[in-house]
Amino acid sequence: MKARYVVVVTDCTDIAANELRASIINEVGDREDIIVEPFVPVKEFSVLNCNFAVRLMADVYPPGTLFAVIFNPMKERPKSLIGRTEHKDLIFMGRNTGAFDWLTRDFGCRELYDASGLFTAASPEFQSFAGKLVTAPTIGKIARWADATRFGSAVPKEEIERLSIPDRTIIHIDNFGMMKFTGGMDNPQENDRFEVGINSETFEAVYCRRMMSKDNGTWVFFPGSSFGLYELGKVRQYGAQSIGAQIGDVIEIQKLN
Repeated sequence: MKARYVVVVTDCTDIAANELRASIINEVGDREDIIVEPFVPVKEFSVLNCNFAVRLMADVYPPGTLFAVIFNPMKERPKSLIGRTEHKDLIFMGRNTGAFDWLTRDFGCRELYDASGLFTAASPEFQSFAGKLVTAPTIGKIARWADATRFGSAVPKEEIERLSIPDRTIIHIDNFGMMKFTGGMDNPQENDRFEVGINSETFEAVYCRRMMSKDNGTWVFFPGSSFGLYELGKVRQYGAQSIGAQIGDVIEIQKLN
């Protein structure tokens, strides 16, 4: 029996995450072929980080995985979308905030539906935790459905919200203070030195393939593990935290030698 994985990407990372996951599990019922994975946490209200996380998880999960995004930093409620990718036949669903930009650029979009009707609360009055009361049970229902026509009305793929992200924008900061950023570097070689600027902070960094080989506290650029992205951080110290760097900051890089 081939299992379908359900991967939820969300900025609800406190006790609410347990409520959401339990709501999905209850809706899935006794279906042993549906596996609700631990939630993937993203930075609060950061479309950039959510967009990156969806793309990152799409790289490692098997074909047929359902990616559900419970995330909306917008003042209004964007349209809810459900789609399938060309590559790996992944299902993605959630508010059209830009969270599916990177995924569908790299994996394509085979079909897309306006699923707003599925996420409408039974009560006409506003519900403060619709994620638990409406969204999570709906995710469970969709995980059980095989027929895509039940998702909603087909809409043009061009409706997917696109993001404009400058090169060298920080899109993720891990718990060690390492900063993943967009764009490349101009064929860096071992021990090349760079002047780096982030906001009002300026410092020197060295490029190396194995960052842990450098002395403690050294600023380093190195090739990361995420689909060709480079990273910047301090060896065995919390680099991003030490300079107050945030997701969305742009890194300025000038080669010195």
